[in-house]
Amino acid sequence: MRLADLIGARVVDPAGREVGHVSDVRLVEERVPGEDAATRLRVDGLVVAVRRRSRLLAYDHRPVRAPLPLAFLARRAAARARWAPWHTVAGHLPPAAAGERGTVRLDRAAADLPLLGDVHEQWTR
Repeated sequence: MRLADLIGARVVDPAGREVGHVSDVRLVEERVPGEDAATRLRVDGLVVAVRRRSRLLAYDHRPVRAPLPLAFLARRAAARARWAPWHTVAGHLPPAAAGERGTVRLDRAAADLPLLGDVHEQWTR
């Protein structure tokens, strides 16, 4: 699987209802066991935007606090976005052809996923 297959993919719940689309993929760097200096990237989870036309413009990476007009717009854009930890991803169907969207299937309903704003504090610690 490639990251390009995930970005923009539609996200569905176990019943097949569309939840939104993948707006971003969060990667975390971790050490490779048994190797002193080696690290690797691991997928931590997916940012799921509810509306297709809604673009989070990278404001899903960290909370924006200033300037105030930008902070307001960033909060509004990400207000309904959800965080899908990688362990909630039940499967991925890659796009059938170049330029099409793939599909990510979750193992739980959208209401059971935390709001993106609620997890921002954990990321900045």
